[in-house]
Order: sequence, then structure tokens, then C-alpha cells
Amino acid sequence: MFAARLLTRAAVARPATYMAVRSFTAPSAPVMQDVLKELYIKELKGYKPTPDPKGVDTSSQVKEFKAPVAPAVPTIDASADLAAWEQANAEITDAVTEEAVEEEEEEEEEEEKEEHH
Repeated sequence: MFAARLLTRAAVARPATYMAVRSFTAPSAPVMQDVLKELYIKELKGYKPTPDPKGVDTSSQVKEFKAPVAPAVPTIDASADLAAWEQANAEITDAVTEEAVEEEEEEEEEEEKEEHH
């Protein structure tokens, strides 16, 4: 009777749809990282740069600095430009009258009333 209870408990505890799952491990990946790191550090420590020969003329490799030429100051006839600008503004202000502004405001008020209704 004791064995029957154990068997029924085991059957109830394990789900009916049991699937076997395999997991793959890659133990070589961390080891390879360490090997590469160690090899890289070893090569860095063993590197010895070659000194430059003292008889080499390095002046041919570097150009001498020359400051650029300052640009010329432009000449501007500001009085002619200013007169043209004032004339253009005068034409614009003449085109905008009080009547036009009032008409625009009335149109905006009518549009607002239509939107609210």
C-alpha cells in the first residue's frame, strides 16, 4: 500500500506533457577569451618600437606655417540701401489700412461664432 501511494504521488507531481530538454554548454568560449587576452597582453609587453635614425632630415616632412591673408573690408553704400528699404516699408504701411484691419477682425469673429455653434 505504501508503494502504491508513492506511485500515485509521483504520477500527480509530474505533468502529463513532459518534454525532454537538452541544454548545450560552450565551456571553450570563456577559456578562449582568456587565451586571446593573455596572448594580446604578452605581445604588448614584448613590443619595442624602433628608434628614429638621427641622420634623417624631418624638415622636408613638415610644412612651415604661414598665416592666411586677411580678407579685404567690403565697401558698402548703406545710404542707397537704407533709402530703398524705407521706400519699401512706406509702400507696405500704405497698403495696410485701418479698414482692412477691421474687416479682418470681423471675419475672425464670425469664424469663431460659426465654430462655437
